[in-house]
Amino acid sequence: MTRFTLPSENNYISVGDIDFAYKKFGKKEGIPLVFLIHFRGTMENWDPAMLEHIVGERPVILFDNTGVGYTNGVTPTTIEEMSENEFQFITALGYEQVDLLGFSIGGMVAQMLTIQHPELIRKLIVSGTSAAGGISPTHPALQDAMYREDGNQEDVINTFLFLFYPNTENGKALGIASLKRILNQKTIESTLQVRDAQLAAIEKWSSSDHEHALNQLNQLQQSTLVINGDNDIMVPTENSIILSENILDAQLIIYPEAGHGHLHQHPKRFAQHVNLFLNE
Repeated sequence: MTRFTLPSENNYISVGDIDFAYKKFGKKEGIPLVFLIHFRGTMENWDPAMLEHIVGERPVILFDNTGVGYTNGVTPTTIEEMSENEFQFITALGYEQVDLLGFSIGGMVAQMLTIQHPELIRKLIVSGTSAAGGISPTHPALQDAMYREDGNQEDVINTFLFLFYPNTENGKALGIASLKRILNQKTIESTLQVRDAQLAAIEKWSSSDHEHALNQLNQLQQSTLVINGDNDIMVPTENSIILSENILDAQLIIYPEAGHGHLHQHPKRFAQHVNLFLNE
């Protein structure tokens, strides 16, 4: 049973006209680990069963980027703008250095933030993501699922199971367990404006110059952990291999019989890998 409960109260910090909503918990001292969530997700979309194995090791910061969840404003339509907003948020909190964990579109933003502001990032973790101009997904039902409008809870669960977890008995069971934990703590959903802006950003990222992106990644000096499942239909697993081969100091972990949501499918294992990497 998961003992950790996501703090219900939000903190806010203002940067210009934007009031960033965030939660900070875990250890009081040490370099914080900042989490960047997946497509259409808010800071309440992290599985508490994963977080509970990280909070004892380090400070943890979850936040909603511009226009998402409890943060006001209009969600940008480029990864670069999202990255700059994140930079403004982190520096407004007063940190000179953080560790960064980006999942899905959050991993794209994490790459760009590390490229643009390398002095801010100590270590980088990217999960279920790709470099710019990477290999695009090919599943014929994917686009309809990503454009889904929020329905009843059963519809939400079925869509997430399709997008995030392998179509196996065990994969579905682990996915349902994770989704129930997440839905129990959800108090807000992202808007259709967020969906459309993030899809536009992903499309621009995917159509970018791949060779230029790899050249940028080749310049990164940060130790990087790349993680994915072996059956990611949203961001094909091959992209994780490409990332690991083009970052100087990268480690690659691929979970067997796991999908895009591998980190929530195996929350304890994922947290252990994160802690081991960050503690090295």
